Amino acid sequence: MTLTQSSNEDILRGWILLRIEADHICTQIWTSSTFNPYQELYIWLGQIRDSQLPAKMIIDEEGHGVEMIVECLSDLVVQLRIEPWMCGNDTTTRLKITASRYELLKAFHDGVIKFLQDEYQPSQWSYIDDLSNTNWGALLKPSNIDGQNWRTRLAMYWGGRGRVSETGRETVWNQLTPLQQWLVILHDVMLWITDLTANGQITEAYALVSLYKNLPIDKLLRS
Repeated sequence: MTLTQSSNEDILRGWILLRIEADHICTQIWTSSTFNPYQELYIWLGQIRDSQLPAKMIIDEEGHGVEMIVECLSDLVVQLRIEPWMCGNDTTTRLKITASRYELLKAFHDGVIKFLQDEYQPSQWSYIDDLSNTNWGALLKPSNIDGQNWRTRLAMYWGGRGRVSETGRETVWNQLTPLQQWLVILHDVMLWITDLTANGQITEAYALVSLYKNLPIDKLLRS
């Protein structure tokens, strides 16, 4: 698997071309920070590592998308499929391969690391897409927490809002404590403020800052 970057400096947006090759089959998928799939990619790989299968991930880029699905065939072997998602009459399966869990994780890990080393230029991306802060190497290590709950992580990153019902985000969101829910909301607002600032919408960003700047202290005093 190889990853290639293309960018648009005017709007500080980053793109990754996800190119997956297996035997004589090859598929390419554009991912865009407009839909910010990179944290979700890490969560998806974590689910595969910890055998929380089937693991599904949607890559939705400007109205067209694909679904990456990993399912268990046996204790050692998994199947990776790439299917169309919300694409009208398109029912073409773009990829269907089998591999061990570790082989699949290592292919993605090596591709991401190579991309970070050779292609990634944070100055050309939006400020919310700092791929360097994600511990991609942890995916290759055995879980040091019994039954790491990647679905809860997904909900904490994305506020539990079920853009894709298969992920079960809404169910997990309802299981979070009120404090956890408020922290998720604050996380989303901080990303929103950063995005507004990066696009020069200073007035809108200041309005959000004024509304939420006391929230961490309020939550601490009420805990």
